[in-house]
Amino acid sequence: MRHWLAAIALLPAVALPSQDGRAQLPVTSEPTVQVTIDPPRVVVGQQATLHIVVLAPNYMTSPPELPDFQLRNAVTRQLQSVNTNEQRDGVFYAGVRFEYAIYPQEPGSYAVSDQKVHVKYAAEPPSTRELDIVLPRVSFEAFIPDAAAELQPFLSATRLNVEQTIRRSSDQLKPGDAVTRIVTIAAQGTPAMLLPPQPFADIDGLKLYPAQPDLADKTEGRTGVATSTRVDSATYMLERPGDYSLPAIDIGWWNVGNGKVERVHLDAVPLKVMADPASRGAAPIDGPDVSWTWNGLVDLVADHWLSVLVVTIVAVALGWFAPGMTRRTADYYRRRREVYLQSEAFAFDRLRRAVRHRDASTAYFALLDWLPHLEATSSRTTISAFKSVACDPALEGQIGAIEHELFATQHGSQRWSPHQLLRHITVARRRLRLRTHRRDSARLPQTLNPVGASKAPAHGGRRPAR
Repeated sequence: MRHWLAAIALLPAVALPSQDGRAQLPVTSEPTVQVTIDPPRVVVGQQATLHIVVLAPNYMTSPPELPDFQLRNAVTRQLQSVNTNEQRDGVFYAGVRFEYAIYPQEPGSYAVSDQKVHVKYAAEPPSTRELDIVLPRVSFEAFIPDAAAELQPFLSATRLNVEQTIRRSSDQLKPGDAVTRIVTIAAQGTPAMLLPPQPFADIDGLKLYPAQPDLADKTEGRTGVATSTRVDSATYMLERPGDYSLPAIDIGWWNVGNGKVERVHLDAVPLKVMADPASRGAAPIDGPDVSWTWNGLVDLVADHWLSVLVVTIVAVALGWFAPGMTRRTADYYRRRREVYLQSEAFAFDRLRRAVRHRDASTAYFALLDWLPHLEATSSRTTISAFKSVACDPALEGQIGAIEHELFATQHGSQRWSPHQLLRHITVARRRLRLRTHRRDSARLPQTLNPVGASKAPAHGGRRPAR
């Protein structure tokens, strides 16, 4: 169940009684389980710690098997597990102390009940026994402070920091360019799954392309302080010139440390989209101060009339054709950008980044976004259709491990590997794309079998020789 606990039950010999002592153990000595939860009342989103101590006479022959303790409307994570032993009435007990962190998502009562732990121990060495022990019921309560009742959604943390980053495809924005807004929330004392998503406004004149959020949790060294981050991003494609503004973002949260509501403000982002980037005013150039008169201009034109004529023709031609060329160029690059954002290559690149971040949820939904772009699956854009045409047992196993981790009530022994998943998906993609290319190449050109009957006579208008 948990590989790193494989040797917990084999305690040092000094912690165990002698052979004579074990022979005198009373028959009534059986494993025991102690369950507590602390604190009994917590703020929504904060940690309640479940403590479980499993003890057995003599020693355990294998680690105890515990359930996952998944509660409705709560996030449960296993913390540390340590070996322990003690002596009761002359009987030596060996065991393990487990800790689980439970983060309630809504106010109300939460209870851990109807759970069992499976224990294998040496009752009378060398013989062993197996026993299922029902855990005693424990409960705790989650609440939202009255001072924070107005927060929607409610967010609690011991520390919170929010930043935004703006990326522009060019300094001088024009139709066809892109602007990406990235909002990063870094919190302490709450998991990333409880950090609120950031909505991005849909603005007329800008095409919105939101990306999948990036969630990460981290426990810092020996301190055990849990930190989390959530990154939301969206790309705006600029469709028309004008003045726009990405609205400001305000996030309210409950500071558990000082018991107050605090707010974080992100400024609005103004965007000025120019119609014609070539129409910028030229900067003044330092030079000699020249005074021009009417007679001087006439003499200059008379002396250089041919050059003046050529310059005039070129200026008129540029003034006539330049705006249309600029618009066509901008439309061309805009169309290419839109085609790329809807292409299979863009979707696969997003899948590859999601897998490398080692987040099962983000990787799974990025895979679902990529499948509709894969022509090899025809109209069936499901995971099952992809596994059917890929014909790769290893790939099926990796996808199954992700689905089991995300949707199963209990985690299995097989864990998904980002490296293996990405390698097998890349191989399957290359093979399926090559198969599609060969199928398209094998088709006969339409010119060999034109559609519709030709009205031209087969003999080219000449009558056959008689």
